[in-house]
Amino acid sequence: MESTIMKQLQKVVKTFPDQCAQLSKDADGVFQETDYKTFYREVQFCAAGFQSIGIQRGDTVGIIADNRKEWLICDMGLLSLGANDAPRGCDINSKILAHIVSIPQCGTVILENSMQLDKVLEVQDELPELKKIIMIEPGDAESRSKASRFTLYQYSDLMKTGEEIIQSQPDLIEKEIALGQEDDIATIIFTSGTTGIPKGVMLTNKSYIYQSEAMLDSIPVSENDTWLTILPVWHSFERIIQYVSCLNGACLAYSKPVGKTLLMDLQAVKPTLMTAVPRLWEALYAGVLRNIKEKGEKAEKLFRFFLKKAIQDEHYRCVIEDRYPDYTGQSTALKKIAAHTGRLATRPLRTLGDKILFSKIIDKMFPCLRAGISGGGALQRDVDNFFAGVGVKVLEGYGLTESGPVISVRKESHPVVNTVGPAFIGTEIKVLDKNGAEVKSGERGVLHVRGPQVMKGYYGNQELTDTVLTSDGWLDTGDIAIISLNNEITLVGRAKDTIVLLGGENVEPVPLESKIKESPYIDNAVVLGQDKKYLSAIIIPNFDTMEEYAKKNNIMYENRTLLGDVPELKELINQEIADLVCPANGFSSFERIYQFSILHNSFEVGKELSAKMELLRPKIYDLYKAEIDSLLSR
Repeated sequence: MESTIMKQLQKVVKTFPDQCAQLSKDADGVFQETDYKTFYREVQFCAAGFQSIGIQRGDTVGIIADNRKEWLICDMGLLSLGANDAPRGCDINSKILAHIVSIPQCGTVILENSMQLDKVLEVQDELPELKKIIMIEPGDAESRSKASRFTLYQYSDLMKTGEEIIQSQPDLIEKEIALGQEDDIATIIFTSGTTGIPKGVMLTNKSYIYQSEAMLDSIPVSENDTWLTILPVWHSFERIIQYVSCLNGACLAYSKPVGKTLLMDLQAVKPTLMTAVPRLWEALYAGVLRNIKEKGEKAEKLFRFFLKKAIQDEHYRCVIEDRYPDYTGQSTALKKIAAHTGRLATRPLRTLGDKILFSKIIDKMFPCLRAGISGGGALQRDVDNFFAGVGVKVLEGYGLTESGPVISVRKESHPVVNTVGPAFIGTEIKVLDKNGAEVKSGERGVLHVRGPQVMKGYYGNQELTDTVLTSDGWLDTGDIAIISLNNEITLVGRAKDTIVLLGGENVEPVPLESKIKESPYIDNAVVLGQDKKYLSAIIIPNFDTMEEYAKKNNIMYENRTLLGDVPELKELINQEIADLVCPANGFSSFERIYQFSILHNSFEVGKELSAKMELLRPKIYDLYKAEIDSLLSR
């Protein structure tokens, strides 16, 4: 590949000028196609328009907008000039917006609509450097009248200006692109992970070019592919997917993680590839089970029987094909013989189940899907097993914003289960114990990574950078992991999340929480117990399935929010937790959940959950301090 994002895009445009680059909906909700030559021309117009208002090499421009075709055009327009962006979605609050725009001293910000303009106006006194605002959608008159301190531009007007400039100076932007270097900053993504004040992660052109090429070893991407983009594009996971797509000649189709909309778009676009966070895969899984259940008890029993056999067959297949992580190097010949024998019974049943059940699910949801990619958190084992059983290939990947973000992903040709795949070619990994010594394969410790995708550092904060990034380029991920002999990574938990019980036992809450969430009656869980004798948990019920259970069993309740207060339903949750977190499922006796509290509300993104649907533990501890104190003092 070429040395910068824009130089590589130029190469793709020359190779696939008439290939579809973007599929986006018009005012009527119908997908419209933009080919590569048109897309590149729009990027040039955008760059020239930006340059006409003074944006230049090295500038950082804020972008507050959700997934849409203009987002990528603006991003690449800035990259064409050697500028970069500080992005965030429309769910941002004014306080965080001020932080993101003020730290890199943005003189210009691109806003999606009037709601984002209103947020800027709330904190304008904190943004002394901000002078210019570009509106993608026309702002309403009232908001614009209050923005007299700023110079407001309309995106469509800048595009027209840019077009006129390019007509008179056709090679203007080409010359700017030629000046680009691989170490030029491409973006400053502000992330707090699950803790702390947002930190500006500086990622370079080199980081994205490396990942866009390295990804091909795990997931071959070509001009024949269409990616369905549904995750927030400001986030590093979706950001790299956008580049992997357009820098390899594939097509991006814009959708939303909303059940009905997503299912309709899957049918309309028929993507070959899509990315999603674990919570979305869980929601799709739950939706299938809910639809099967609505067909009646007989249909549900039949489905569960065939699913069980399909999952068993997939297990045997993984043994035969060496698709379990190898930590010892010992022979698996006997296991393979047993697996071949087991498949004599499971394979015919799986084939039958596929013919009468599973193929219909795939045709409805994923008619052309080659593979789905799960990232941004741990994929629940039962969800992973379900999709593998019904024939949908979900490849779990891993990374963090500071690593560009991708460190590893399961290979499409040989997905090793219970792992997040091998590290990219050219990426080094090692696992260190608490004393900083490297551990052997199969032993757990904190994962460290070094590679071309790792961040340049935190913007304007060398002291903080030095806490996670060594002088020779090793990044401390903070994740507890195990590495196989084939360099595949299995994640265990977060070092900072580790719970230490009074008896000295170390407990990783994430695997416990993931297991608890396998219950159809539990939507989320937070495991607690630091410096206590035993573990406790906050349980967020699935109000729909709980209510359904109550009605089916003639259990009286006051209203949905108080379902968790009903004794019979408390016992249901208690039994579910006991059945899931038990020695039979690989948990130690000290990992048992001894007591729990059921909340009266669901968790929300931006409140208890991050954009990736991860638990924001410090916020949860603060929001539910009374409930937690009461639970832990019992």
